[in-house]
Amino acid sequence: MKRIILDTDIGTDVDDAMALTLALASPELQIEGITTVHADAPLRARIARRLLALAGRESIPVVAGASLPLQMPLPDNFHWMPRLRGHEGIGVLDSEALIPTVDRAATADHAAQFIIEQARARPGELSLITIGALTNLGRALQIEPRLPGWIRDVTIMGGVLDTQRFTWPPMFEVNLNCDPLASQLVFAAGWPITLVPMEVTTQVYLTEAHRAAMRAWDRPLTTVLVQLMENMQASFADFSREVGVAGDFYQGRTYMHDPLAVYASMACQHLTVRRMPVQLEIIDDVLRTVSPPDAAPNAQVCVDVDADAFVAMWIERVKALAGA
Repeated sequence: MKRIILDTDIGTDVDDAMALTLALASPELQIEGITTVHADAPLRARIARRLLALAGRESIPVVAGASLPLQMPLPDNFHWMPRLRGHEGIGVLDSEALIPTVDRAATADHAAQFIIEQARARPGELSLITIGALTNLGRALQIEPRLPGWIRDVTIMGGVLDTQRFTWPPMFEVNLNCDPLASQLVFAAGWPITLVPMEVTTQVYLTEAHRAAMRAWDRPLTTVLVQLMENMQASFADFSREVGVAGDFYQGRTYMHDPLAVYASMACQHLTVRRMPVQLEIIDDVLRTVSPPDAAPNAQVCVDVDADAFVAMWIERVKALAGA
């Protein structure tokens, strides 16, 4: 069993909630804690606690962390600035819990300190899975430079290495661009990294038929998940036009970016993973992941996935977790 901390911006997109449920449903993983990041980390912590309650796992610690990146400003046209996009927590939290946090800076180092304490207590045993901005890890590295020596490995959802395969504008890779300085610190830290980039994560998604089947289970946890999926569908209705991708990119699809990162941390049966060189470059204020052909490999990179098998596995495990 692998001990993990899941570092998440849960609430903005449903795939964080889907990742959390996969982690909860997987006997391969023992969740030592959940840390939240970006925009309103305390609100995201409330969302995580509510989902844990629905799954009967309230004993897992949830620690709010940094709401703002290590360094400001971000580029003016960055669409995922340190603010909420308008639907975080709707369908999960009651109206009182949905109120934005007044003092978001109060928790800025809490998640970083939690990560350090957990890693120090069990050196070499703890793995980190990051499915949001890397600010909490960046802060932890600034506070405790010895941290990489205590961590077993780090799995990161983010980046685009194969730009011919996935042609989004670089600005719209969210997780690494939410905090470029933290991303640079994390990739330079020297710990074992597995990168799960968007050209692979966009191969796995749920369809309306999948969502309808989940709706029919009529279980509290999965009913909330489907509600979050529908919230996301409404929020992203015009997103294809906004980012300049094909109009049908989001139509009917619930992408599973973050669940794939959780899976990559625990198993590779449905993945193709290759050791590759990964570097970060900032061009025109935009952080990009590149793989220089003449550089030494420094990361494990997911390069392909058996999408049907992964989706079927996620559905089977979450159905069992929900008691459906």
